[in-house]
Amino acid sequence: MEYEDVVTSESGEEITESSEPMQLLIQESKEEDELSSVHEDKKKIQEQERKKWQEERVRDMEYLWGEDSFEYSLNLIEHRLEERRSLQRIGQQWSSSACIFRLPDAFIDINCKAQQPEIVSIGPFHRGKEHLLEFEEHKWLFLDRLLSRPGVFRMDLKQYLRKMRQMEKRARDCYSEAIPMSTHDFVEMMLLDSCFVVEIFRYIDCHSRSDMISDTGDPIYGRRPWLIPVLVRDLFKLENQLPLFILESFFIASKSPEEYRSPRSFGKLAIEVFGLVSPGLVSPILSDTITFHQDLKAKHLLDLLHSSLLPQNHLTNRKRRDRYHRPAQSIQSVTQLRPSGIKFRSRKSESMLDIRYHNGVLEIPSITINDFTAAVLINCVAWEQCLEDEFKYFSQYVSFMNCLISQPRDVAFLCLDGIISRFSNDDQYVANLFNNLSNYKVFNSRDCYLYKQFKEIEAYYCSNWATLRRTYFSIPWSFILVFSAFFLIVLIMIQTAMSVLSYQRQFG
Repeated sequence: MEYEDVVTSESGEEITESSEPMQLLIQESKEEDELSSVHEDKKKIQEQERKKWQEERVRDMEYLWGEDSFEYSLNLIEHRLEERRSLQRIGQQWSSSACIFRLPDAFIDINCKAQQPEIVSIGPFHRGKEHLLEFEEHKWLFLDRLLSRPGVFRMDLKQYLRKMRQMEKRARDCYSEAIPMSTHDFVEMMLLDSCFVVEIFRYIDCHSRSDMISDTGDPIYGRRPWLIPVLVRDLFKLENQLPLFILESFFIASKSPEEYRSPRSFGKLAIEVFGLVSPGLVSPILSDTITFHQDLKAKHLLDLLHSSLLPQNHLTNRKRRDRYHRPAQSIQSVTQLRPSGIKFRSRKSESMLDIRYHNGVLEIPSITINDFTAAVLINCVAWEQCLEDEFKYFSQYVSFMNCLISQPRDVAFLCLDGIISRFSNDDQYVANLFNNLSNYKVFNSRDCYLYKQFKEIEAYYCSNWATLRRTYFSIPWSFILVFSAFFLIVLIMIQTAMSVLSYQRQFG
């Protein structure tokens, strides 16, 4: 990334009066409106000239070949075909840069808390909704906090606004649909939301490192600290995203001297805050491996979280293509696999997706199912469905767990094995979560990172020993009957042998 436009003000002094930045903002807005109106007039003139040129060309073709001639039809069709090819090329360029999408329709009815923002709107998709307006006032407070920071680059509001104006086109291209907002409204929204996200992460991180009691005037920690998990959960939802390059740019531009000497990037800060709110999902060791978000090539916060939760060996798994084709019937559920001799154990791992199977033992990292993890699963799966050529790790993980969980009883067994913690939810809720996330899509095990586990579990389940175990030893009474029959046969053989020996001694 380049930061050549991050410079100090000409006077080298920080602005101390709060009215001056607002005057600059108003002045910039007026200038921007004037430029916007001039730009719109130019576009209208160009559009009128283009239509006029097309009409003249059609009249020329009619004059040269006649309206009923073959050449006229051919040229007109070729002209319209070329217009659509141009539109298609423009659409391909736009779609290749889009990375912030609406939630797919199949996810809408799964869990409203996990899909829609609950207290804060980030970006244009939910802007202006009534139940999210309270935090709009808090955004101005955090913008003022960011502008008041003793930054190394000493940037003021005018420079931040100019910086955002320069990134407007690239930011608009990140959204999957056209944003019907004027330049002023869009730039103000992106500036306000980006500074809020950057500063709220610093705010949460600072409070987590200090033991001091928060001031009662503090809008969050002093009054409603329970909002922090809900707030962080909102920042990682698919429809509530901002381009990560903007967040990283503002984070660097507002670094204090202490932050500037630290190698911690904004991506690492975001993952650490996520780990504070949900320590069971993000390992401290994993957060230490994140240096710069460029290493993960993340496009927004959800993409960053998704990338950080993948197993470390996911790159090697992507290179291997399995030739094994799973039959139409998926692997069996927990209640079917346990009688066959397969044992279930929880394991400690840096990634919740790191499932292993060896010698009849299936090891699954433990997971707590609550509102936070449900939001992570739903939004990560939805994000993967918006990507065409990427490996769908969360989708495959959910499909694997859905195979194991077909009823609440399967969840109860996994809870006994320490793999699932329900928190305040019941077994039916957990079963419905995995079932609903897997119902809408076709699962292809050929490209699954768990292909080895699928193959080995199926091979074991179909083996003669597993069939014998679930047929004759699945319940205690079956084992007692088999053992009694075997013991009776042994007694008969002993009695027969004793009779033969007695006969030989008597007549021998």
